[in-house]
Amino acid sequence: MQKIPVTRDGKRGSEIIILDSSSVVKIDKIRDREIVVHTKDQQYYLDFSFDNLEEWLFEDGFRLLDSANIVNMNHVGDYDTKKGIVYLGEKDRKHSKTASAARIHKEHIENVMQLITTADPSSADHNPIQHDELFARIVNETQDDQLLRSYATIRAMNERKRAEEKIVHMAYHDSLTQLPNRLYFDDRLKACLQESERNGNRMAVIFFDLDRFKVINDTLGHHIGDQLLQALARKLQIYVKEHNVVARFGGDEFMVLLSRSSHIDEPAQLAKGILNLVKEPFLIEEHELFVTASIGISLYPNDGIDAETLLKNADNAMYRSKEKGGNSYHYYHPDMNKRSLHKLNMEIHLRKALERNELRILYQPLVDLRTGNICGMEALVRWLHPEWGMISPAEFIPLAEETGLIIPIGSWILKQSCIQNKQWASSGYPPLCVSVNISAIQFHQPQFIPLIQHILKETGLEPEYLCLEITENVAMNNIPQVIETMHQLKELGVRISIDDFGTGYSSLSYLKRFRVHTLKIDQSFIRDVTSDEDNAAIVTALIAMSHQLKIKSLAEGVETKEQLEFLQSQGCDEIQGYVFSKPTSVDEFEIMLKENKQLFLPK
Repeated sequence: MQKIPVTRDGKRGSEIIILDSSSVVKIDKIRDREIVVHTKDQQYYLDFSFDNLEEWLFEDGFRLLDSANIVNMNHVGDYDTKKGIVYLGEKDRKHSKTASAARIHKEHIENVMQLITTADPSSADHNPIQHDELFARIVNETQDDQLLRSYATIRAMNERKRAEEKIVHMAYHDSLTQLPNRLYFDDRLKACLQESERNGNRMAVIFFDLDRFKVINDTLGHHIGDQLLQALARKLQIYVKEHNVVARFGGDEFMVLLSRSSHIDEPAQLAKGILNLVKEPFLIEEHELFVTASIGISLYPNDGIDAETLLKNADNAMYRSKEKGGNSYHYYHPDMNKRSLHKLNMEIHLRKALERNELRILYQPLVDLRTGNICGMEALVRWLHPEWGMISPAEFIPLAEETGLIIPIGSWILKQSCIQNKQWASSGYPPLCVSVNISAIQFHQPQFIPLIQHILKETGLEPEYLCLEITENVAMNNIPQVIETMHQLKELGVRISIDDFGTGYSSLSYLKRFRVHTLKIDQSFIRDVTSDEDNAAIVTALIAMSHQLKIKSLAEGVETKEQLEFLQSQGCDEIQGYVFSKPTSVDEFEIMLKENKQLFLPK
């Protein structure tokens, strides 16, 4: 609100009086630099250039009506369109001040009134398109330079207001999805916390992200991932009711503020709705994409009384859902903080594991069921921590994939496995094929093929003695790229094995096009193959199918003589499991090679 310095008589040296612009109803030009300022009850004098007054007081509602009148539009009580008179102050015309009819341009007043209402977002007549069209017509038809200057001021001020509104919107909204951003969410959360503290209301923070979204970005490109996020944002805006807030935290992470939670189950119902919303297929550029979400919930005041704590605990609960396989929601529990700290600590140590030489590779033999001889081995990484001891890959490999550490770790495993296999071959042992697991992130890296070429060249291992194992789900994601990559690998002479076969959703027509070397039948089928008729039927069908496709069948997780006999009777080509040997160190594996250890095969 501007302050206007005036005098009572307009004479130099007179006492200066400061008026708030809100108390001024109109300003009249008597002669050059003799300006009369009117309040409802008084009039004062101002020594100022009339030409600059409108721009100075524009944001306080002042508009030029003719060459000698500026009116505070906030005080317009009525307007007589026939007489062209503006009544200022009271609705009762008898007691209102007026803008001088003799000097008013009636059409200009109407133009100003329309320009104001069409530009004002709070007005029922707000219409930016009509405003622009009206402005263009007015400027084209107006000859008066002073009025043109006034219109230009109106346009400039409106454009500045729009720009300011856009800047504010950008500051509080995500540029990709147009959802509120973290800054807006934090402000609303803090405001709701203050209200809840006064009124005793319950509220909830829901934090979620998309499971395996990185695979979509890595395989189909970020432009597809961005469109998926935009489509999801549109669905979320419709689903989340007006008194709640849905915001994008960053990446594929979103937050929902349930500002009033009347019952403890209400956040769960909202979370279930999000899970159902997300699992509906997204059609993006002819790609039918299926995603799931991991959701965490924290409650006020149970799980925190400040914004930072509630967000942190909802995040911890979300990671609990992710640890459980995703596509689920969990409420926060204090024990989750311990797990979160452990996970953070593990990530810090994992980043140093390679340089500290803490990773170990064990080798588990693959056995030919026709001869009982070792025909290859699978390289299995372990983490030998100096304080924590041996850490299972089931614990640290998902963390490596999540953090991107799987790229350097995976490259190290590949290189070390090839070096070791080449050493055994150079020592005179029968040539064997070493199998190495490849994660989705590795497989879809642009430099994956050059990496394989470099490692083979550097280690001197013949390509046919390296087998890359990819899971069925990796093989079925972005199939055109998978087929192209497999074709390049086959041209190199590298073998390919599909791991965990039977657990995904493979199309047999694609499997034929992949032209892989081996199908590894998942151990979940082998475990009960002698006691579960359905498992037995599945394993029998998979072995028969692999024979028809001229692909080797390999059963993993074989532990008993009975399982071995069943697999042998069905014509399975190779097995891997404790029935022959657990994963062993380099020295132990070499002893088996020296002794030519063989599997006892039932007759």
